[in-house]
Formats: sequence, C-alpha cells, structure tokens
Amino acid sequence: MQLNFCAVIDETSSSSLSSSSSSVKVTISKTTTNERKPTSIVNGYDFQIKSYNKTKIIKFWRCSNRNCGVLLHTNLNDEFVRFSGNMTDHSHIPNPAALEIRTLREQMRQRAENELLPLQEIAEQEVRKGLLTGEALAVLPNILNLGHNLIQNRRKLMPPLPQSCSFSISDEYKNDYLNCDRLLLHDSYDPPFQIDESLYTRPEGRILVWSSDVQLKLMFDSEKLYMDGTFSTAPPNFDQVYIIQVIHHETSIYRNVQSNGLSSTYLEDIRIRSIIRQMMALALVPHEHVSSLFGRLSEELGEDERSQLDGLFKYFQAQWMRQITIWNVFNISERTNNFSEGM
Repeated sequence: MQLNFCAVIDETSSSSLSSSSSSVKVTISKTTTNERKPTSIVNGYDFQIKSYNKTKIIKFWRCSNRNCGVLLHTNLNDEFVRFSGNMTDHSHIPNPAALEIRTLREQMRQRAENELLPLQEIAEQEVRKGLLTGEALAVLPNILNLGHNLIQNRRKLMPPLPQSCSFSISDEYKNDYLNCDRLLLHDSYDPPFQIDESLYTRPEGRILVWSSDVQLKLMFDSEKLYMDGTFSTAPPNFDQVYIIQVIHHETSIYRNVQSNGLSSTYLEDIRIRSIIRQMMALALVPHEHVSSLFGRLSEELGEDERSQLDGLFKYFQAQWMRQITIWNVFNISERTNNFSEGM
C-alpha cells in the first residue's frame, strides 16, 4: 500500500505537480473490480476511474457508490494529488469486507488462469491464506460457488476444441497437474500410447484412456467396479464417454469436507473432527445400528457446529443412508472399506 501527500495543482499544467501545499495523508492501494476493471482504494473507500484532464496527465476518480459525490485526482502513476472541490466526506461508511472478498476472488482468478490445480482446491487454499475478518467471512459465498465461478478463467488455459478427432495432445495433458505421474494411458492414434493390437480388435475411430496409477491401484484392489457410459456429454467428434470408477467411503466423505471448506476446521476443531471420524466409522458397525448412530451424531454438537456441518450431514443422508449394506463392511473379514462407494 502506497502513502502519498496531497498537492495543489493546475489541472492543465504539469509543472505544478511537484508543489505541495498540504499535509493531508491519503493511502491508496490498487485492485480490480469483479469485472476486472482497475479501481483504487482510498482510505478504505472504493474509487473508479472517471476520465482524464485535457492534457491527459491527471486521472479523475469518483467514489464507486453512485450516491456519493466524492471525487479525487491522481497522476498517471495513480499517486494521490488532491480531492476535487470541497467534498471530502463520503455519504456512506466504507465496506472493507467487500474489498477483502474482491481481492480474494482476484487471487483465485489469477491462479485459475495460470495453474492446473483443481479449482476447488485453489478456492479453499486462497480462503485459508486470505485470513479474512469475521465480517468478510459472514458474507463470503459458499466455497462450492467460489470454485465453480472459476471455470471461465480456467478455460483460458484450455486449447480450443478440435474440429476433428485428428489432433495432438500436449504433454501437459498426458501427465497429472503436477506433471509428475502419467495420466494418458492409451491413444489409438499415437504409437507411444498404443496397446498391442494383437490383444484386441481395434474399433473404428479414436480411443483415449486416462487414469492415474493411484486410480488403477484402487480399481485392481477393489472387488466391485461401477461403470457407466454417456453420449450426451461426449466432446465433438467422439461418440461416447465411458467411466469406470471405485471410490473409498472415507475418501468420499473427506472430499465433501473439502468442498464445504471445512479442511481447516477439521484440523483445528477437535469436536468437529471427532464427529466426522465417527461418521466415517459407521462403515465398521453392524448395519442395523447405522441409522440410529448417525441420527445421534448431531446431538453432540452446538448450534454453530451443527450449522457448519449441515451440508455434510445432508450429503451423507442423501448419498450413503439409502443403501447401507452396499458400503457397510461389518461382516467383511478384512474389515476394510476398500470396495466402492454406494451409488
């Protein structure tokens, strides 16, 4: 944040910029609006660019609140020169919480445009790093919405959709987002990624197969696999997207913890962490007791804690309580939950 001193100037002359006749201190920081237009924060108030003087050496700024008449001048380096006229008092109080959230969103947008990290993870990391005030946290949008709103920014990283099935896949999409482990397993148009054709009958068209080694190990270690094909979401020039999946019970629950922005709370709040761990452990108790035990979990929580975990409880009720016998492993001799999640 830059500290500048007020100066009296002739709006059509540049020679008077160096003269100083006031000791009024004004702090200015630069940021952007939600539409990514330049804006300045002056003593906690938001100002938007209005116009320039005749010689284009002075910027005129107005308070972003249209009902407020405060105007100010800066030089081309956005250094404060003076207020315009006698009006220096705003007709409204500042809104520092809105500035915190806008700054947070801009950090997320920049990362989404330059990193391949999952959008939800970017949103959660920035919320933790932001150290928002209680006032800003009270009006902060849901973490799911924050991540979802970054999709348009992420698309700037994406190559244009190919016009045919004959296209090259860049290296960044052949490995994971950390560029450490393989992700593209098979490409019927790319010899290094082709499978020995003597092992199968090659169909017409192009086939692409992606999976990480971790995902493959999960599938090989699982007794149940769930498969589904869809035509409606297939990209142009491809007929079908086919998915083979197996998901850990605990992993699924913790992913929901992350998507609800509760990762930090899970680490720092012993009571909430205990409740979430008990929820995960329901897979290990006799299935006939799961419903009653799940219903009693929220009884141990206070009102604020219950509010924080409301989304997680609704998720567990909708996703897991419908078919308990599918994921409950009480009678499984290995006592693990490495099969797959309930559908």
